Amino acid sequence: MKKYKHLFFDLDRTLWDYETNLFEVLQEIYSKYNLKQYNIEFENFIKEFYRYNELLWAKYRHGKIKKEDLRERRFYLTLKKLGLENNDLAKKISVDYIEISPNKTNLFPEVIETLEYLKKQYRLHIITNGFNEVQYKKLRNSGIKHFFEKIVTSDNAGSQKPNMKIFEYALTSVNARKNESLMIGDDWDVDIIGAKMYGIDQVYFNPEGKKNEGFATYEITGIGELKKIL
Repeated sequence: MKKYKHLFFDLDRTLWDYETNLFEVLQEIYSKYNLKQYNIEFENFIKEFYRYNELLWAKYRHGKIKKEDLRERRFYLTLKKLGLENNDLAKKISVDYIEISPNKTNLFPEVIETLEYLKKQYRLHIITNGFNEVQYKKLRNSGIKHFFEKIVTSDNAGSQKPNMKIFEYALTSVNARKNESLMIGDDWDVDIIGAKMYGIDQVYFNPEGKKNEGFATYEITGIGELKKIL
């Protein structure tokens, strides 16, 4: 067993329960703007948003669009797909989404207990592709910010996972060596391949048991399993 000193966590879908929180946020937005009056069903609203959000995030990670484009176009395209082409409404919803999202506090099971356990033995950090104005609030409102020594976002690193620059920025900022570092995340392409390419070990958080290439250093289905590894 390697002796790790630094644990680098992804945030969304690893600690912060993105799907549950997203459902709650979109429910609030759907009700606030009474989207039913436009013959938009909530199930379709959440499905189309999810699709366009993932699509635009992929483009953003590859530098094909800017942050502002991602934020506004995901709702514009969602509404347009559902028969409502209204740019002003899309912009209002975009603002609300950014304001409401960080106030949601659903975490995955055993996150708090596991972080408390790990904090006694390791230096904990965050590496996230999310934006500063959102991710810091999520961590604080969820009651887990104090566990982390360094919070690295794509904004302050000037790069995004899986680009090796963000991993280099993160490790350098806390004076960590590669062989002492471990990345924990849910996204195979972004977290696991990114960390592997940079040369640090990885824990693939895979609660749904998705098929993968199987080369991650460790694989877990629940965050609590980290206590067995570390």
